[in-house]
Amino acid sequence: MSTTLRISLDAVIVAVTDDVPRVLTVAGPAEASFEALPSGPLDIQQHPTLERGIRAWVSAQTELHLGYLEQLYTFGDRDRGSASGSEPSRVI
Repeated sequence: MSTTLRISLDAVIVAVTDDVPRVLTVAGPAEASFEALPSGPLDIQQHPTLERGIRAWVSAQTELHLGYLEQLYTFGDRDRGSASGSEPSRVI
């Protein structure tokens, strides 16, 4: 059985104003009533690096142009992203 590998880029943008930490969110999917982190898939045709990919997604979704950027953690557990009854996939 073949497994599809997908790379998801998710940004957590944190700021502190008036001693209150804040996290930037965007509207979730149209059918949902929640907010989400700026994110999108890594497109190897458009994004030659992870950094350029996340910068593109953040800019497109928030019109914010990032300065300093650091990758803090990578999640890649074997069952991450596989939905019941869907094509087997692994999301990193």
